[in-house]
Parts: sequence; structure tokens; C-alpha cells
Amino acid sequence: MEARGSDQPVCSFCDSKRLGLVMDFGEVGLAGAFLKPQQFATERTFPMRLRFCKDCYAVQVTDHVPADVLFQNYFYFSSSIGTLRGHFAEYAAEVTRRFLDPGKATVLEFGCNDGVLLRPLADQGIRTVIGVDPASNVVATINDPRVKVINDYFTEEVARRVVADYGHVDLIMANNVYAHIPDIQATTRAVAEALHPDGIFAFEVHYLGKVIDELQYDMIYHEHLYYYSLLSAINHLARYDMMVFDIKPIPIHAGSIRFYACKKGSRHSRSVSPAVKALEAEERARGFDRYETFLEFSNTVAGHKARLIELLVELRRQGHRIAGYGASGRANTMIQYCGIGHEHLDYMIDDAPAKAGFFTPKSHFEIFPSSILDRDDPPDYLLIFAWSFFDEIRKKNSNYLAKGGRMILPLPEVSIFPPPAP
Repeated sequence: MEARGSDQPVCSFCDSKRLGLVMDFGEVGLAGAFLKPQQFATERTFPMRLRFCKDCYAVQVTDHVPADVLFQNYFYFSSSIGTLRGHFAEYAAEVTRRFLDPGKATVLEFGCNDGVLLRPLADQGIRTVIGVDPASNVVATINDPRVKVINDYFTEEVARRVVADYGHVDLIMANNVYAHIPDIQATTRAVAEALHPDGIFAFEVHYLGKVIDELQYDMIYHEHLYYYSLLSAINHLARYDMMVFDIKPIPIHAGSIRFYACKKGSRHSRSVSPAVKALEAEERARGFDRYETFLEFSNTVAGHKARLIELLVELRRQGHRIAGYGASGRANTMIQYCGIGHEHLDYMIDDAPAKAGFFTPKSHFEIFPSSILDRDDPPDYLLIFAWSFFDEIRKKNSNYLAKGGRMILPLPEVSIFPPPAP
């Protein structure tokens, strides 16, 4: 954890002080802190710096914001995204088929959001389905009698309570949350506490290799503290007598990875997938254990920023109206890092009804529902901040495109859809 102005950041995973600075984003508004105009004057900003640990190879944001500030009133509802609903239905079926005896199994997901995975797990006939999440406004929407909800953080105390009430857990799941926890060591101790000796810890996180390959610097914000490689996951879990026995690349969120971990000595530890060794060797060959690799990434991102701003400036010079699409944390990182202002964009659009009428942090773009595109004067261009869901967005807004609207994709490369005629 790193205090403002501190010159001695500490690795969240191994407590090392041998951290190299990769990117300094300056003072930024919290990526998920959407607000109303009356809150502009009191809006808080925080430093955000990305660093690489030279001892355990963890890539991490070292400026931590209190979890209560980030998550107690949360605007991300997983079930509003059709791609995610389909993904988690398939995920529930796969883990049940592969690892569980449904009628006897206990499954716990921490960071369960609005139950987008818990419901399909219950549909699989899992005996005990437990969801743990601190965001009161989000878990209140689960409202499924088959799911036991614990409105809290997944701490060692909560883990002990779960064991006392339901016994040790056969499968603990964490999806796009294991990268969000400032005290990752305490949470991993909670996993080890609650997990059955032959149980499985399955977690999905954004994969560092995809961040590097596709310049996904928009994934970097205070909520997403960690960017996992297999090397860093192996080093971290080993400290708690756990190990990775299988992996699965996941296309969701433009490139995630699912880690299957178990306790050392469990029955799963005796059958490590060849994919684990192959990826470990690949990561070493690509330099994921070397600081210089990430300095090169930082320089490449700076070049992308210049190209995107150049395009927006030119389109505005030509008199075009431009709106952003997808008021997510990823959008807010890109907006703030690139310096996208009201001279570049008119407003933001988002498919989640809860965001309509709010404004983006620091940049203060008003957010409108996607129905605004049905008006007679839609913007000429949409800057697709939710570019990882482009196929879904393109299909949903086919009428906009049919009327001559165009979309700007910022990543992996700056491009326009449909492409301009030669």
C-alpha cells in the first residue's frame, strides 16, 4: 500500500519494496465514481501509479483507495450485459460437470455482484450457493431464494462463519474481483480457510498478456489494482500452500484468464495441465519477469494516446459531432489519461439505466441512455469506449449505422467502422 507522496511503495503480494514505476497517471477521479453536478465542487481525485515488483513479478497499482469509497455504492451491474450472462451460464455448467456432485456441493462466489453467476449455478442443482459482496445496492437485486447472500467483504472472519454454517466449500469462485482487493493477502488467507482440502479456487481476471499485446491500458484504474500473469499468480498462491493446476483463456472483457487452483497435496495437484507449464515458459520468454518489458509497454501507450487525440481533433475540425459509448471504468481511464475533454466529445452514452443522468468523474460528461441515438439528430461518430463488446454494440445499434453513423474503435488500434472508402 502507498500513501500520497510516498517514495516507499510496498508490493501488495510479497511486501517487497523493489518496485519499478511503469506508468504515472497523475491525479485522477475514481473510475466508478459517477456523480451529479452538485457534487463537482467536492469531488476527490487520487494519484494512480502502476508498478512492477522485481521480486514476485506482480504488476499493480500501488495507490490504494479505501474499499468503502470504491464499492459501497456501485454502478456496475453484470446482468445488464448480455455477453456476460451467456458467459456465466456456460461457466456454471462447465465447473459443475467437471468438478462437482451438485446434490452435495457447496459453492461460494465472492464479489458476486448481482448474481449473474449464482443463478446459473443454482440452475445446475448445486445444493448450497453462497454469494458474498459488500455492495449493498447491487446484492439487493439478487432476490433469489436459492442463493444465500452475505453482504460483506470476504474476510477470514466471514470464511470461518461460512465453514461453521455450511462446512468447507467445494468450489470458491471470484470473477473480475480478485484483482480489486487492496489486502489481497488477507483475502487469500480467507480462501485457504474456507476451502475444502480437495476443493478448487477458480478465479477469472484480466490477463496481463492481453494488456501488453493490445495496449489495454484502459483496464488500469484504482478498482483494478492487479494485472495477473501466470508467473505472479504462481508466486502468490505458493505463499498459502496453493498452486495452479489448470488455466483457460477467456475472451470475455477482451482477454481474461481463468485460473484453477487447489491446495498443495490435494487430488487436483497431481494432475497439472500441460497448458500451465507451456504458459509459464512463454511468459518467461516474453519477459514478464523483467522490468524493461513494462517500460516498453508504457512508451507504446504514449504513442496510442497521440494518435487517438489527433483523430478526434481532426474530426472536430471538420465539424463532426462525437459522443462516447460505454461509460465504464475503462472509459474513464482512457478519458483522463488521454486528456479527452469537451472539445473532443459532446456527451456519453451507456446501456445501464442506473447511469443515466449522472456525469463521468473529473471529465464531467453527461451520461444518456442509448435511446438518444433514436433521435433525429444523432452524433456523427461514437467513440466506443466499451470496445471489447463491439460486436454486441454494433448489432444493437444497427439502425444508427444504417443511417450513416460511424464508430471509432480506440483499441487495439485506432480505427473507424465502417472503414472510410479508399
